Amino acid sequence: MSKSNERIIKASGKVTSDDNLVSFLYELMRDHLPSGVVEGIAQRVLEEEDDRNFCNGWLAKHAIDIAERLKDGR
Repeated sequence: MSKSNERIIKASGKVTSDDNLVSFLYELMRDHLPSGVVEGIAQRVLEEEDDRNFCNGWLAKHAIDIAERLKDGR
């Protein structure tokens, strides 16, 4: 482990989780998207009251597949 990572763990506290969704979101925010973008999406999704209509069926099916695998641990 790098000195930088050791310093971050010491400053922020050591956190563990066996939740696949937590691991997915952590890596997404650490390496790919700003956490503020992810938070904004989460807030919008939580505010929606009706079923979501997706215009791209392929993308929606891919999202469903990933969500199901994360939930099932596959």
